[in-house]
Amino acid sequence: MNTHAQRQRVLFLLGDVSQARNDNHTRLPQAFAALGWEVLELPHDSVHLQAGEPRFAHLTPQEVTLIWPLGFGPEISFFDRMQLLDLIPAGQLVTGPRALTFLHGKHRWLSHMPETHTHNDVDALTAIIAQGGDWVIKPTAGSYGRDVTLVRAGEDPRPTLQHLISPDNADPRYCQVQRFVPEVAQGEIRTLVAAGQLLGSYLRVPADGVHANLELGATTARAALTSPQETLVAELAEQLLCEHVRFAAIDVVGDYLMEVNVANPGGLATLEMLYREDFAMRAAQAIVASLE
Repeated sequence: MNTHAQRQRVLFLLGDVSQARNDNHTRLPQAFAALGWEVLELPHDSVHLQAGEPRFAHLTPQEVTLIWPLGFGPEISFFDRMQLLDLIPAGQLVTGPRALTFLHGKHRWLSHMPETHTHNDVDALTAIIAQGGDWVIKPTAGSYGRDVTLVRAGEDPRPTLQHLISPDNADPRYCQVQRFVPEVAQGEIRTLVAAGQLLGSYLRVPADGVHANLELGATTARAALTSPQETLVAELAEQLLCEHVRFAAIDVVGDYLMEVNVANPGGLATLEMLYREDFAMRAAQAIVASLE
């Protein structure tokens, strides 16, 4: 890794930006450039092994200070790339391969979540839902609220489960059912964290009382975490930093954690719109300070 006497360089690994769901690929490089860093950008698939050493196109890891994979990159090469990235010292990556593989999503933080079950068998999950109450059915690896369905008590969950687990009688995939948290109707709070610091929070209020995703019509507003929420988010932010995750989003409803996004969470633009501050710069500053 470069010393602070040399000009710092950050390498962003990007996917197809024309398909991007947020503008992190623009905001974050601009923030590092404004701090005087040299910004480099390459595709995720530029990583390869040469002479026993991982490289990014013509670059060796020793030629850059930080490496930041924005998102998962192409699905077909994901596990190969994660094995290559795992050869790089974890402290050099803003988000490392083990975090992308094991920490993103809906299973790692279950002790803070509503009652949750995951299975690839329709009958097994149907029996759980039949215990009573309202449940949310969701794909284990989904995002942006796609295929998230609320099943009220007494409704038949089988069509939804069948669609997610084995569409067209394909090999079964895993699916998750989770106790519905009614407080989501008042909104889900997203907090962006960087290098263990809480950057800012905002409320996402679902239009339909269920889906707190902006792409599905949710509205936004300023938000302040309650004391229990702040304690939970701060604890998770510290754990994430210990797991070599320097940028993430933490979503809570009431006293429950709903999800942790470590891949490429949106929210910088929303925070700037609501608070008239440059949160990308605040994220970059926090990450740079964590290197010292």
